Amino acid sequence: MSTKWGMGQNSMRPPIIQNVSMPKRIILTSICLFVALIAFLPQIVVIITSFIKTNGPIFVKGFSLGSYEKIFYKLSKNIFNTFSYSFIAIIIIIIIGMLLSYLIVKRKGKITALLDLMAMSPYVIPGAVLGICILTAFNEPPLILAGTPIILIISYVIRKMPYIIRSSSALLYQMEPSIEEASINLGVSPMKTFFKITARMMIPGVLSGAILSWITTINELSSSIMLYSGKTATISVAIYTEVVRASYGTAAASASILTVATILSLLLFSLVTKGKGSVV
Repeated sequence: MSTKWGMGQNSMRPPIIQNVSMPKRIILTSICLFVALIAFLPQIVVIITSFIKTNGPIFVKGFSLGSYEKIFYKLSKNIFNTFSYSFIAIIIIIIIGMLLSYLIVKRKGKITALLDLMAMSPYVIPGAVLGICILTAFNEPPLILAGTPIILIISYVIRKMPYIIRSSSALLYQMEPSIEEASINLGVSPMKTFFKITARMMIPGVLSGAILSWITTINELSSSIMLYSGKTATISVAIYTEVVRASYGTAAASASILTVATILSLLLFSLVTKGKGSVV
């Protein structure tokens, strides 16, 4: 199977998809489905476990919605915190990430190279370490944010920003400079050119980075567990505490909510991009 590439071929102008024979398609599809099933098997076990009846920390025969009733009674605040904090963080990430990626790609220099390094460093720093650093920085006057929702949102923004920057930068590198130059030559200001042309062309990369940032944010534990208080705990923190308390039924139910939220996010992304987008 061969694919003919044209001059200037890139992901913004993807190659033509060529069909393979039916036997090859069946074999390759079966292999992919098998690998996907193995990868998703732990999630299936967790979802099934969430419906098993419990008597304290012990599972008993039969199925029920008891674990879900308990978490919506006990952990409704955690669920609200998770999605509200993540939503606010994603909005901030998208705005700042687009601007940073544009500066890094289009305004190359020593300062922007340093900015790129600083923006990407949280990607390789363990979440617990980053959480301790943020807690130390905002635990003394003049800015005391420890125990507030703001410190968690700051942590999410810093920790998940690299996804947006890299996905947006990938598209900017493939974008022809002549497109912006033509707009500016026609009398459109650089600022208007960015919002009317460049930002719109960045949307596929921004959406990819945003959905990946969203999924990893709602599932974030390592930094959250260092920064939360009783009023700001998230679902991931609740899962951890429920496991410590041997409340495995409610832990499985909470984990199932995150699993469903993740699947729905991916389905929504696929719907918005009409199946042409990718989060990897």
